[in-house]
Amino acid sequence: MHKPTVHILLATYNGAQFLTEQLDSIARQTHSAWTLTISDDGSTDNTLALVAEFAARITQPLTVLQGPRQKSSTRNFCHLIQNTPTAEASDLYAFCDQDDVWLDNKLERAVEWHAQQQSHAVRLYCSRTQFVDEQLKPIGLSPGIQRPPSFGNALVQNIASGNTMVMSHDVLLAQKKVKPEHSVWHDWTTYLVATALGGKVCFDDQPSLLYRQHRGNVIGSNDGLIAQIRRFKPLFEGRFKQWTDANMAAVKDLGSLSTLTARELHHRFESLRAMPMFWSRFNAWRKTSIRRQSSLSNMTLVLALTLALT
Repeated sequence: MHKPTVHILLATYNGAQFLTEQLDSIARQTHSAWTLTISDDGSTDNTLALVAEFAARITQPLTVLQGPRQKSSTRNFCHLIQNTPTAEASDLYAFCDQDDVWLDNKLERAVEWHAQQQSHAVRLYCSRTQFVDEQLKPIGLSPGIQRPPSFGNALVQNIASGNTMVMSHDVLLAQKKVKPEHSVWHDWTTYLVATALGGKVCFDDQPSLLYRQHRGNVIGSNDGLIAQIRRFKPLFEGRFKQWTDANMAAVKDLGSLSTLTARELHHRFESLRAMPMFWSRFNAWRKTSIRRQSSLSNMTLVLALTLALT
């Protein structure tokens, strides 16, 4: 069986403290057909020296790009998306953070799932993660999902970390059409694009990597009651509405690539957000498939809709 090449897209910025462990875990992958493209956002530590040392001891291709230097990991990943050439239609693409440790079979598991879904050109694999502390001691698991992945969910919520995502050629091509300013986070946009195109999305309940939790995390753990309560803060600060605006614009960037069903739901959501009366917005929402994963997070969504905060 043909083994597809997985193009690993790694965004770096002053990541020397943990980068070697991540690179070593890439080298240990049981699926060895991979390339590594790194976008470095102007590191001033030993990051690029470590990358050069790694390049000297592997046989797989490694490319280093100069990042956009906008002090944003999402913009750095968008830079990778825009500047990664697409080759074979069978190729796959995987996001990679600079401070995680991949399980040895991370890529192999994703490749096997993609191989079983060849009837779908648009495919996205993602998984739970094993939270660890700075010394890689396990401290918990990322949350699972309660609803199947869907476009109605993707409009208002992301379900997985980008560091677990492995996508098909068609997903990456479509993402190139999304303007970077319309991406809230690169992984959320990936989920949004894959479902807007009617793609097949796998959420693997088994962790595929060690997700290091430390003060430098950009996103980090989002589980637990405290994290749920914290979600009300962006709601009342207006960020929730900004995120929804960005997601709606990203779908428009896709144009006719989106399925008719996705375009219709996008239009319905756009219309109900503009309704002047809160009960009209609520009643219109009830008739759609736009839902977040948990009951508590859906309460947040309802509150946002009734108060016109989304």
